[in-house]
Amino acid sequence: MNRDFLNRRKHQRITFDGTVSLEFYRDRYECLQIKDLSLTGMFVKGRIMQRQLEHCHIRIFQPDIAGDNCVRALGEVIWSNEEGVGLRFTRMEVEDYILLQTTLITHASRPETILREIPRDCPFEVVN
Repeated sequence: MNRDFLNRRKHQRITFDGTVSLEFYRDRYECLQIKDLSLTGMFVKGRIMQRQLEHCHIRIFQPDIAGDNCVRALGEVIWSNEEGVGLRFTRMEVEDYILLQTTLITHASRPETILREIPRDCPFEVVN
């Protein structure tokens, strides 16, 4: 990842020990490891050979929540390399957005940083 990309980040990323399933138009990836997560996207480890701006369905599973309580979202590929893929969230339901915020606050080493970053207007589409 290049230095200019790191400097463009607007939201704090947290190390997150969860798994994710990604479903693209032609490909599906199950139980991939999330390296970090933020209010606007995440980095997923693995050889995910998708093109930049390719859209996908995202399901984030949390190790400390039982049942089918996962964050669901639509997203797009921002970058990819041999280590993994950077994804940006593009759409999410209100309940999932609230669960994402709660997850970030709960797992952050400095929750107050996450609380300050939550904008009045979401950085992507939130639907009911």
